[in-house]
Amino acid sequence: MIDNQAPRLNLCLKCRRRLLTCLCDRMRPFETESRFIILMHPMEFKKEKVGTGRFSHLILKNSEVLVDVGFDENARLKELLNDPEYESFVLYPGFETIDLGSSELKGRLTKKAQFFVIDGTWPCAKKMMKLTTLLHQVPRVSFTSDRISEFKVKHQPLPGCLSTVESLHQVLIDLNRMGVESTGDAHENLMDVFRHTVNQQIELAKDPERQGYRKKPFSLPEERKISKKWDSRLLFFKDSDE
Repeated sequence: MIDNQAPRLNLCLKCRRRLLTCLCDRMRPFETESRFIILMHPMEFKKEKVGTGRFSHLILKNSEVLVDVGFDENARLKELLNDPEYESFVLYPGFETIDLGSSELKGRLTKKAQFFVIDGTWPCAKKMMKLTTLLHQVPRVSFTSDRISEFKVKHQPLPGCLSTVESLHQVLIDLNRMGVESTGDAHENLMDVFRHTVNQQIELAKDPERQGYRKKPFSLPEERKISKKWDSRLLFFKDSDE
């Protein structure tokens, strides 16, 4: 989406990316029965390099983005939680979650589902969950997957840790399998756009003529040294955390 201001700003006003990396021609928005609420950390909102939560929202017609760190005072979040047409769930790992790989979710649904999705780095997501006490009593859902993240420009702390868009893609696969959704192959556009942005970032990072934020040359995840901090860091928020 390019309008009169775009050349002056060098920015697409729809996907909020620079014109060189605009995604609008690649996105194929589609409808879902379920609603997806992307709770985005402010640092994630400001990013323009990949921004998987932002373009996921543009592809998923029945979705919204709310930006904050703690959402207890967010009026829209309260409205969504009290919406009589939807049953709420939080997509977040935990010891007691509904496994989307089973049919448990379909068996307990009495109305349409809405999923609150935390969009931020793992440490930021943990803080967001801790501060948003309104979500502590909302049932959590998760998936069991041996997928390895394709987010090659970022390091994931553990196997099965996926980016926001990969997680949404997996959720839609599971919802389609259990008959809660019937999106055909429309949800594959999420991964098509994601792979394009990742490959695009890799090519831009390899260009020695471009000034970038990297102090060192780009390297693939398997070539990187894994920080020892992940051995002791508790990634996920538990209700008993202080």
